[in-house]
Amino acid sequence: MSNKFQKTKRQALGKIRRFFLIKLKKPYFEQQMEERQGECNQCGNCCELLFKCPFLVKVEGGSSLCSIYENRPKQCAAFPIDNRCLSEVDFDCSYTFGKKQDIVQIESASIMHQAD
Repeated sequence: MSNKFQKTKRQALGKIRRFFLIKLKKPYFEQQMEERQGECNQCGNCCELLFKCPFLVKVEGGSSLCSIYENRPKQCAAFPIDNRCLSEVDFDCSYTFGKKQDIVQIESASIMHQAD
C-alpha cells in the first residue's frame, strides 16, 4: 500500500478515535486536557486532516485562522488529545503533554544546570 493511503487511513482512524475518546472515555479525555501544555501555533494542520475544513482561512505568512474559532465543534477544540494525535500532524503542533508539575521541575532543573 502507498504511503499516502496509509497516512489517510491513519488520519481517518484518528478522527474516529478522537470522537469516541471525547464521547465515551471522558476520564481519559479530561486527564489529557489537564496535561496538555502550550498554545495553538495556528499551523492549520489539524484542520486539514483528511480534508480541508471549510472554516479554515490561510493568512499571509503561512499561519491559519479558524473563522468560527469561538463556536468551533468540541472535537476541534480538543485537538490534540494525546501524542497519537500529534503524530497525525507529524508533530508540527506546538502542544505537548505532561503534568504541569513535571514540566516545572524539568524547567527548574534545566535552569539550575545552566547556572553551573
